[in-house]
Amino acid sequence: MLTHAYSGLLDEGHPMNRWFLNLDVMTGPIPAALWALTAIAGIVLLVRDGTRRWVITALPAVIGGAILGVGVVWYCNAADVFGVPLPHGTGWWMSLAGGGVGLGIATMWRSPWWRKALAALLIVMAPLSAAIGINAGFGLTPTIGDVFGVNTLPSVGRLPPATGHRARPASEPLYRTWRPPATMPKVGRVGTLSGALKIPSTGGFVPRDATIYLPPAALVPNAPALPLVVMMNGKPGSPNPSHVQAALNRLAAAHHGLAPIVIVADQLGSPGHQPACSPYSQFGNVSRYFNSDIVRYARTHLNIIDDPADFTIAGYSDGGACAVKWASEYPKIWGNVISISGDLFPGASDPATALKEGFRGSKAHDLSQRPAVFVTANAGRFAGHHAFFTGGSLDPRFSGYALRNAEMLQRAGFGVWLHEITGATHVGTALSGGLLAAFGQLYPLLGLAPAR
Repeated sequence: MLTHAYSGLLDEGHPMNRWFLNLDVMTGPIPAALWALTAIAGIVLLVRDGTRRWVITALPAVIGGAILGVGVVWYCNAADVFGVPLPHGTGWWMSLAGGGVGLGIATMWRSPWWRKALAALLIVMAPLSAAIGINAGFGLTPTIGDVFGVNTLPSVGRLPPATGHRARPASEPLYRTWRPPATMPKVGRVGTLSGALKIPSTGGFVPRDATIYLPPAALVPNAPALPLVVMMNGKPGSPNPSHVQAALNRLAAAHHGLAPIVIVADQLGSPGHQPACSPYSQFGNVSRYFNSDIVRYARTHLNIIDDPADFTIAGYSDGGACAVKWASEYPKIWGNVISISGDLFPGASDPATALKEGFRGSKAHDLSQRPAVFVTANAGRFAGHHAFFTGGSLDPRFSGYALRNAEMLQRAGFGVWLHEITGATHVGTALSGGLLAAFGQLYPLLGLAPAR
């Protein structure tokens, strides 16, 4: 778990750290260079005088290390250590890491000093290479800052002026009346809501700074009022807007710059915490932050259409479970919900931790915060509401959760859309593909595109 103290050491506000935090560890020259150096070190250590005899001597250590690496992956999946299956390819990476460590250890005997030094490097580089490869398989944390849950985005600087509460247009949808000026940017802008623009939290919960996506249509003079989306990422995770930015820039480019304004907010407080989106959490009232503080902030600071039909609560994985809960609990606020590979209910992947941290050990409080409870309590209030669920075709557990929650909301009166992301597990492409598909379906309902 990344502690607050450690996070402070990596804070992007330290000038010497920003370049380091922004290093890309998922693609580009850094992973390629590390993998190449690791391979070269392994080859050099294998080739020596009496190579054939040496290889036979080292082989048991290499094979043993590789088997141990695969065994670790098997155990993690069997024991559900991470709450989700590890990405495809993880077994190969761990076997290579274990084999590399085994080769390094075997080289420590009967070898000159420089081989011992190279062996020591290989013992470090092999697991690090595997970690970077596995991280790329997850596809969620492209930079060092993302890996540690540290926000590296600069402040958004300023927000376009809020022109007061805008009602949803009664006649023509926005896509029919909007004519973008020639000066409109081609892509949206993202930034951190910090300093004077920080969203206050009034319930004792201390979130990491939210971020915001402003679409091209929001960045012009006399910009139209736009729909609002409040998005949550998974656990562990951070309020990183990069996946939302990629999906909506693509859709905005096809729809004259139109997209919702998106606040990406933190439902955890720290990567290792599990408040379970609860009002009873030992970390403070998370529910008040999202359903009162953020909503109030959006209405006073952003140029949005103030209508439940244009308010969407969205989330991925842990965040998707929270989105379904709050869409069920607050039908007067949220007219739409998006759950990308969402959990069955908040904290379901680690119920013991959720019970302790999210509900202070109270099983009664835990059970009272399940989405099904609020669906029953608000029966008859979901007419005109819409829910969008996605899951990876290679992620049967969370796709099953999506189906169960979709059926529950459909029975409650939601208009429901359920979509499978072909070839996706629970990570990377499940999130990017899920956002693109769900937002594409939401666009016509928000008046941003013609009905399909």
